[in-house]
Amino acid sequence: MRYFEDIEVGEGATSDEAYLLEPSEIVTFCEKWDPLPFHTDEAFAATTPVGKLFTSAIHTVAIAIRLGHQINQDPVATEIGLGWDDVRFTTPACAGDRLTLHAEIIEARASKSRPEVGIVRSLLKLVNQDGAEVIRFKTAALIRRRPE
Repeated sequence: MRYFEDIEVGEGATSDEAYLLEPSEIVTFCEKWDPLPFHTDEAFAATTPVGKLFTSAIHTVAIAIRLGHQINQDPVATEIGLGWDDVRFTTPACAGDRLTLHAEIIEARASKSRPEVGIVRSLLKLVNQDGAEVIRFKTAALIRRRPE
């Protein structure tokens, strides 16, 4: 188990395996959560500036979070997530893309009000097979300090 004291600003990691975004997954997810025609109809998507089926922004966030959990092979003593900041969608995630996550610790500080936890902020970047950034955002979480 990794505790707050084990985490260093500047440490980073990249997901080991790329996530293949299948057309059927895009359609299934978006039919339920973001049913716009360019997410659910390949023929319609071909008429858009993107030119092919692409998924919704929230789906790309879900993929980034999943890959983030795969990076952390050693469990982290996370108490609770605090939120996301500076969320930017820079390139559409398209059918057939292979997506990889890069994560970096950008801040780690002890909590002033709760001495048993620290606050850790990370920068997450999801990129496609061409190295184009699909999404970037910052996360914050409360991490338990090592028990005495």
